[in-house]
Amino acid sequence: MRCTQNHVLKNLILLLVIVIPLFFLGISNHGLWSADEPRVAEIGREMLLTENWAVPTLNQKPFLEEPPLYYGALALTFKAFGISDKVARIPSAFFAFASVLVIFFMANFLFGPRIAFFSALILATSGEYFRVAHTVIVDSALTFFIVSSMGLFIVGYLSDSTRKKLLCYILMYVSCNLAFFTKGFIGIVIPGLGILAFLVADRNIKEIFKMRLWLGALIFLVMTLPWFIALWHQGGTEYLDVFLVHNHLQRFIPGSFSHEASGHHHPFYYYLIEFPVGFLPWSLLLLPVVSYAFSKTARSHAPWEKGRLFAKCWFFAGIIFLSIASTKRTLYLMPIFAPIAMLTSVYIESTLMSQPINRINKAFLWAFALVLAMIGIGATPIYIYIKRIYPLDTSVMLFVSVAMLSLLMVAFSLTSIWYLWHSNLRRYWALTTAPIIAGLVFAAVLVAPLMDRHKSFVPFCQEVMATVPHDQTFFAYSPDETLRGAVPFYTGHYLVEISGLDSLADIMKREELFFVMTRDKRRKAEGELLSTGRLFVVFQEKMGIDRTLTIFSKNATTALSKIKIHQGLAFMEEAP
Repeated sequence: MRCTQNHVLKNLILLLVIVIPLFFLGISNHGLWSADEPRVAEIGREMLLTENWAVPTLNQKPFLEEPPLYYGALALTFKAFGISDKVARIPSAFFAFASVLVIFFMANFLFGPRIAFFSALILATSGEYFRVAHTVIVDSALTFFIVSSMGLFIVGYLSDSTRKKLLCYILMYVSCNLAFFTKGFIGIVIPGLGILAFLVADRNIKEIFKMRLWLGALIFLVMTLPWFIALWHQGGTEYLDVFLVHNHLQRFIPGSFSHEASGHHHPFYYYLIEFPVGFLPWSLLLLPVVSYAFSKTARSHAPWEKGRLFAKCWFFAGIIFLSIASTKRTLYLMPIFAPIAMLTSVYIESTLMSQPINRINKAFLWAFALVLAMIGIGATPIYIYIKRIYPLDTSVMLFVSVAMLSLLMVAFSLTSIWYLWHSNLRRYWALTTAPIIAGLVFAAVLVAPLMDRHKSFVPFCQEVMATVPHDQTFFAYSPDETLRGAVPFYTGHYLVEISGLDSLADIMKREELFFVMTRDKRRKAEGELLSTGRLFVVFQEKMGIDRTLTIFSKNATTALSKIKIHQGLAFMEEAP
């Protein structure tokens, strides 16, 4: 027992040494990037300023896509460290880090310390999980509470103590409700479906009675009813309708009715492509992982077999539910990365325990190492290509760093193949994991600041402050959520939103100078404003592939004197 505890402690310490820099380096070296970050950060800022902890607001208007938990955590972060984009990612990094710790202890309970270490490491280094951990967005908190709920359930389920079982289930209900307070009913549905699928697969549906669902319902009412009352008190049935119908029912139901809701609508098979992309690089092993997950093994003790079944039910129930929902984004997969990380780790353990491995598995391991080597080979050419697209102010030292990273990735990958050839799987996995970690840290620490000048809203907002007099109204023409978040966050000025040329007509009757800004897609709004013949471009900046940020003025002299074309981008027409 003492030897096992020492092994767990050593693996935990090694995990912390790797994961803490992985998540917390690079969270403050660039500004807020579109589209989610400016919106979420501004909602947190407004919650701090208004001290309205029940109703999130964006540009002083209610924003009820999600409940207020994450925004409250962000507001408290701003209160502790100051309102700045430098600290805005702390909650996401913290929740992502906490989820990794939870999956470590869950996998250790089910499978042992080595699988626990790899499960946590795989989760931390999967591409989309790493990206979200460095993004101001609510899904990292949602993932933490869902993973915690599932961990509490399986511990309670496998416990022989009635008291411990009941305590775990009570804490599970609390965690599910905190997931609800993060992103709504999805925080209850995903763990609920996963648990139900597991109980059916384990032929123990009677466990539902031991779970005391009535207690879960009571906890839900006690925790959520005060918030629903606060919504009703501040906005009546309108707020309840927006939250319950528009942002939940309509987002889930496929078909034309659901398209009345805002969101990202994609077909049922969307995640067949997006999941492998989001789970890179570990999705390269997806076929052998799934194959092994459904194979028979020599392991017979309860936690191991129950753990495999539990992870499979959690993953497949989650991805089927998410595929049925009308709105889909890759980051919505965050809560089901944890079970597939555990299954991947179980597969890795099988390669370490069964020597020699068969030809099919060896072929996948060869391919995994070769792909990493190809990424290393392509890193320097990709860097040169990006530098041509984006005129980056880079030094020779950075180019040398990219070249060294490429050489290290290639060297580690080829060496891992040598160890695979000699059936030394321990060193193979160590050498394939090292370049993945190095590449992610490199991207967060060195690449992100270089891309910042082309993705950040800071230059545009600085121009807004320099162009628009402090005492004048900040007008925005058909602003999206990103512009409604970015400008108030960086300038401290809220936007007066204009929808359509009819609303603009009354403003243009004013004799005094005024300014209008847009975040435009394919320059549609620009064409509408210039068609009036009374507005002129003052400043314009390209952002991304098809977006432009523009400031317009009714004064042609002011416009002509301040026109700027950034970095030689000759995409702006001459002002009339």
